[in-house]
Amino acid sequence: MDKPDEITIEDSSGARLQASAEGVTDFVASRFGLSVHWGLYALNGRGEWVYHLEKIPWDVYRRRLDEFNPVRFYAEEWADLMLESGQKFLFITAKHHDGFCLWDTDLTDWKITRTPFRRDVIGELAKALHERGLKLHFYYSLLDWTHPAYRTDWPAYVAYYQAQLRELLTRYGEISGVLFDGYWPRHKTEGEDRVIFGPHGKWDLAGTYDLIHELQPRAMVTNNTHVVPQPGEDYQVWELDLPGENTAGFNTRDIGVRAQATAAWWNLNAGWAYAPRTHAVKTADSILQTLARAQSRKTVLALNVGPRPLGDIHPDEQAVLRQIGARARSLCML
Repeated sequence: MDKPDEITIEDSSGARLQASAEGVTDFVASRFGLSVHWGLYALNGRGEWVYHLEKIPWDVYRRRLDEFNPVRFYAEEWADLMLESGQKFLFITAKHHDGFCLWDTDLTDWKITRTPFRRDVIGELAKALHERGLKLHFYYSLLDWTHPAYRTDWPAYVAYYQAQLRELLTRYGEISGVLFDGYWPRHKTEGEDRVIFGPHGKWDLAGTYDLIHELQPRAMVTNNTHVVPQPGEDYQVWELDLPGENTAGFNTRDIGVRAQATAAWWNLNAGWAYAPRTHAVKTADSILQTLARAQSRKTVLALNVGPRPLGDIHPDEQAVLRQIGARARSLCML
């Protein structure tokens, strides 16, 4: 059990709204979805934390902006693959910890439309998914390693990230959920890590959750804090674990009373983002076993892939996803 005196978490009890009953029903009924970690870090091929873990200088990392040109990205292909795989929704890293944005935000130049590619990935995905009756969820990192206000002007950073959410929630049609990451109350930091990771004040989570539910009443909100859901959050997610388990070592075994649904966030490959040196795709049998365990707990499973720098999903991952879809249908799992 989590002991209150061991964890300090921001109070979001001021949140007035939750996802609508229809939004909860749709999410639970979806059962199986695709998660995607993709951004500039794909160019390094060593995972989504490469900027921080390898202490790459900002002047070096920012050059990735001029190098990123994913000419093999086709939103329709991703969406069609989801249909073949039996996946009903997409989690997409709209902004990961490095702060790079996959949409044409008005609030920073650190974005996909400033690369040679120049196209709005989120806009293209939204269109392709909606045309096929698939749902769109955003992954959004509260943590931001590159935005200067994150370390120097906390109120300005909070205003920035909330304004970005408003863009995402008003430009791309119906949005079915938002998953936040980068705020981990269990994780204690000191020294330079305290500066890098923060937080350096309140996130205004209550205001953020209400903003989402006001603009997108059906949207399911979760925060990957590794603790039970707080007011304004609609479901509880386990990272690399199933509900009630903590094999990863950083989750909670507690299932929160506020959780209107539960989800497990799983990897198809060895890690979250493209990393060819550690490429090890799990078998369809392995994923089907996990899917069956999730369904026995009425838990939604989001299965992650990391597209390659040119924008295509690795053929090995595609093959296993198609196997999963075919076999899951034959077993009446989807």
